[in-house]
Amino acid sequence: MARGRPQPGRRRHRAPRSGRLGAALALALALPLAASAGCRPRGSGGATELDAGVLASVQGDAASGRRGRLLYPGAPTSFVELVRDAAPAVVAIRATIPVRSGPAAMFPGAPPTASDTALGTGFVIESGGRYVLTNDHVIADVAEVRVGFTDGTELPARIVGRDPRLDLALLAIDAPRAPALRLADGAGDDGVMVGEWAVVLGNPFGDEVTATAGIVSATGRGAAGSLVPGPAIGFRTFLQVDARVHRGNSGGPVLSTAGEVIGVAVATGDRPGELGFAVPAARVREILEPLKRDGVVKRAWIGVLARSVTRPLAEQLGLPAAGGALITEVKPTSPAAKLGLRPGDVILRWNGRAVDDRTLPWLAAAAPSGQAVELTVWRDRATVTASLVPEPMPE
Repeated sequence: MARGRPQPGRRRHRAPRSGRLGAALALALALPLAASAGCRPRGSGGATELDAGVLASVQGDAASGRRGRLLYPGAPTSFVELVRDAAPAVVAIRATIPVRSGPAAMFPGAPPTASDTALGTGFVIESGGRYVLTNDHVIADVAEVRVGFTDGTELPARIVGRDPRLDLALLAIDAPRAPALRLADGAGDDGVMVGEWAVVLGNPFGDEVTATAGIVSATGRGAAGSLVPGPAIGFRTFLQVDARVHRGNSGGPVLSTAGEVIGVAVATGDRPGELGFAVPAARVREILEPLKRDGVVKRAWIGVLARSVTRPLAEQLGLPAAGGALITEVKPTSPAAKLGLRPGDVILRWNGRAVDDRTLPWLAAAAPSGQAVELTVWRDRATVTASLVPEPMPE
């Protein structure tokens, strides 16, 4: 259909201009795809028809390096279609937890009995087989894990790997034809933008998929905490969404309007107004192979805390341009301390790659321990190069 020529028998509706806020909000509630993306009503039920010209434009953006919106041929065009298409891959996690019960439970060494069941959500992904992603806290210290599909099918699951720092676990199921969701493409976190729609699905009881919707409130990319050890990397690593994430929805998929997984939901509580968080798909992609291969994620650390370099700060430091990661703290006995890095240094490059406070943590965490990397550091208004050897991140 040629762009700008309405189909016979259909009334052409144009997307609202940005200044018509009230109309735009009303249309957004009825049509989950952003009107600014070039969607037009199809006449009933909140479904939309993608303008071929706009779709081609979005695909062109993707080809040129911009992710744009997650649109592809056959993508769902309403929340109803999105949930309907994704629901068969969203599973209930039933984990039998050993608990101590009976009169003997008050004494040390009492034998546990498997009688308590934890409920959570997971979803099937295809990665050289059928796997289920869920939160680590759902299956931690369990005796047995089973997954339940909406059609009533229930299957045993094997724990393949766990990553407590990101609160993720990978399970294997023997269901080669089970429907699966796909992780969103894109390098790093740049493909997820503040303000885009996010739909959180849950299936804690195995009989019905629940859905909540909202927008991405923050992308959480300033996660310098991943450079230091600790029990968890922290919520600054995660996507923040204003869609409700109930406790039973822990481990459920957070979807874009195209039905791609942009994150894995992590519940924080059920009180109204509490923030919802999700592990970004980019982080999930990084750990899939280590979990499948080793069962754990072996991270490295260099032992610094860092912040961004603003333009005024760059001028103060004598840097030609804003960029790099400004070291604010160096941990004692860390690889950075052994090298002689100090607060006020700015790490500009990691093995020749330009870095900032957002990218440096993940490069450091993913670096092979014991293998030297070349750092380019700004100190005393001049660049110096040094060889740093990352070490295994302490527990």
